Amino acid sequence: MKENKRLPESELDIMLVVWAGEGGVTAPAILEGLERPLTASALHSYLKRLEEKGFLACEKRGKVNYYTPLVSREEYQRSEGRTILQKLYGGSLSRFAAALYDGERVAPEEVAELQALLEQLKEGNP
Repeated sequence: MKENKRLPESELDIMLVVWAGEGGVTAPAILEGLERPLTASALHSYLKRLEEKGFLACEKRGKVNYYTPLVSREEYQRSEGRTILQKLYGGSLSRFAAALYDGERVAPEEVAELQALLEQLKEGNP
């Protein structure tokens, strides 16, 4: 995936449905999986844009189009995470974590996960 290929919220919502599907997802299944209503023609415009951006592939099976991701959810998360970290927090993980905390209670399980991750990073095993 090329760097800085950010998706607007509407396209990201569609990708979330496609990533959740397996073996390709049809347009009606995408419409059903979206949290907010969308017309079929608007969806097809979004799908076409996502194809042009290199996020989706469309395969015709009989009379039905199936959409599959060309970019994995994990790959997109890594890219977006790096972009947000750099742009908003100057690359500082500690400032990012502090902003997420912002005085709210953090579950003990999450603290344990973060500690385990930090230990892995210390040992050089990401």
